[in-house]
Amino acid sequence: MLERMALLDRIENRNPRPTSTRWMDAARALAIVAVVAIHNISDTVETRFAEQGSAAWWLAVAIDSAARWAVPVFIMISGALALDPARGVQPREFLIKRFYRIGIPLIVWTGIYIWFRLYVLSGRENGWDPVVAVLRGAPFVQLYFLYVLAGLILLTPFMRLLPAFGSRRLQIGTATILIGIGVLDFLISFTVAVGEPNAATRFVPMMGYYVLGWVLRDVIVSGRRLLLVWAGFLGSVALTALWAGYGPGETPWKAIFDYLSPSVVLMSVCAYLLLHAHLRRRLPFLEWLYPLSFGVFLLHSLLVFGLRRWIGVPDTWLSVLGHGVGLTLLYTVICALITWAAIRIPLLRGAFGQARPLQRRRMKEGI
Repeated sequence: MLERMALLDRIENRNPRPTSTRWMDAARALAIVAVVAIHNISDTVETRFAEQGSAAWWLAVAIDSAARWAVPVFIMISGALALDPARGVQPREFLIKRFYRIGIPLIVWTGIYIWFRLYVLSGRENGWDPVVAVLRGAPFVQLYFLYVLAGLILLTPFMRLLPAFGSRRLQIGTATILIGIGVLDFLISFTVAVGEPNAATRFVPMMGYYVLGWVLRDVIVSGRRLLLVWAGFLGSVALTALWAGYGPGETPWKAIFDYLSPSVVLMSVCAYLLLHAHLRRRLPFLEWLYPLSFGVFLLHSLLVFGLRRWIGVPDTWLSVLGHGVGLTLLYTVICALITWAAIRIPLLRGAFGQARPLQRRRMKEGI
């Protein structure tokens, strides 16, 4: 333990020189595409459409494993931007803006997906309870992420004290401890089946990613270090996929695919560094997609799960490839175009996080 603490003493106590954050827009857009891919083939990974060990299952596992970095990296980018003390936004103004950005969509889309699950996916016949789902902070597949962001946002004004007044060593130590707590929480929950996230606590295990995003924001790897990071990323993807097929238990994917499993933590950190290293050039498609990507996130499950009765399910290796790659790109573009149209309609802008908060003058007057 003392040796590990000594490692922190070797770290330079000043933050690295600030770098451009423009790459984060493209990275977030790419992360949303990866999320769509995960949801397109998730039921195949969970053996609903194909047997474990079949060609279709292995291909689905490969796609899922290669995309698992998406949610942690999105949280890291959110932390890298929100925890920046140089932004100087007052807590009240910050929270009001985030309510319009996250709070209104959370309320609106929770209602939409409750209706969708009850009346389109036969939730009434299956005994699904929307109240319990909301209290768990997971009314539908992707909406748990909004509950995670909401919790992190509430604590952000206080967490900004760390980068504002804490040394580089303190920041790294805090991020490491928080990530370690998240991994330990995952291991305990999985091995002995105690503790279950809910709407109030779902964000807590993800705090480590949030702080780590700030800590690594200005780190650019190159040369041999870049090769090592690539090796770490590819190795963690391979480990995730192989563990899913050969790990202990009847359904080992439940453990290894968790966003706080050790292999996914390593994968996510490596992906964050790789995206920073490689996305500094302009990529027109991702630049076009980024302003619309939140809408893609909100909308895509309506297509993924609503259209299966007509287009079929990913139950063969060819259909898995079609869903995991082809339909992922198609759904992304369709949802982006719907979002583009929706945010131009004043009554719909708020549902996509585009509502405009009160003017600063009126806020100061207490209105």
